[in-house]
Amino acid sequence: MSDTQRTAPRAFIFDCDGTLIDSMGMWLTIYPELVARYGISMTPEDFAATESLALPDEIAYYHEKLGIGESAEALIAELRGMLTDRYAHTIPLREGVAGFLGQARAAGIPMAIATSTDEDLVRSALVRLGIDGFFPVLVTTAEAGASKEHPDVYDLALERLCAATGSEVPAHRDVWVFEDAMFGLASSGSAGYRRVGVYDPHGRADREVVRSRCEIFVDEFSELPLERILSFTEGE
Repeated sequence: MSDTQRTAPRAFIFDCDGTLIDSMGMWLTIYPELVARYGISMTPEDFAATESLALPDEIAYYHEKLGIGESAEALIAELRGMLTDRYAHTIPLREGVAGFLGQARAAGIPMAIATSTDEDLVRSALVRLGIDGFFPVLVTTAEAGASKEHPDVYDLALERLCAATGSEVPAHRDVWVFEDAMFGLASSGSAGYRRVGVYDPHGRADREVVRSRCEIFVDEFSELPLERILSFTEGE
C-alpha cells in the first residue's frame, strides 16, 4: 500500500433522504401542499430556509411565520399524517443502492444512518424497501441535539455503531459519510470524515458544487463499485 492510500473503511454513515431514498422531490412539494390547505401559496424555494432543521423545528417555524394551524403541535400531526403515508407506501429507493449495500456488508463494513427525519418515518421506508437490515444504528439530528450544519449526528452515529459492533471508535479519516446535502457534506468534511457526494437532481445543490465538496462524487450508486472506495487515494 502506498503512503497516500487510505486504510480500508472502518464504517459507512449514510444520509437517507435524497441519498438512499428518492424523497427530496416529495419534501419540496409537501410543505406547499400543507400550507395550501390554509389558503397560502408557497414555492418549493421557500423550503430552503428550514431544510437543515429537524421536523419539529421546521413546523414551529412555519406555524410562527405563517400563523397556520391551531398550534405547532397540531400542524406537526397534520404533516406527519401526510408523511407517514408517503414513507410507508410511495417513496422509491435510489438506483443501485441495494447492490452497493450488499457489497459493503459482504466486505464486513458496518453501516449506520444519520438523518434529519424522524426515525419512524425512515424505518417504515427502509423496511418496505428491504434495506432496514443493513443498518443496526439509525441516529437523528433531534437525538444529536444539532442540525447537520454541525457534525454531531455523524459523530453520534459512529459512536453508537462502534458500541453495537464492539469496536473502538476509529479516526474520522477512516470513516465515509454519504450525503447529498451541501451542509452535511461541509460539516462532515470539517470534522475529518471522507465523503461520497451523491447528486440528487431533485435537491437544491448544484451538481458541480457537490462534486467540489467530496472525495468521491456519483450521480447514482450504480456507478460506485465498492472497490473505488477501498482503493481510494488522495488526489484521485
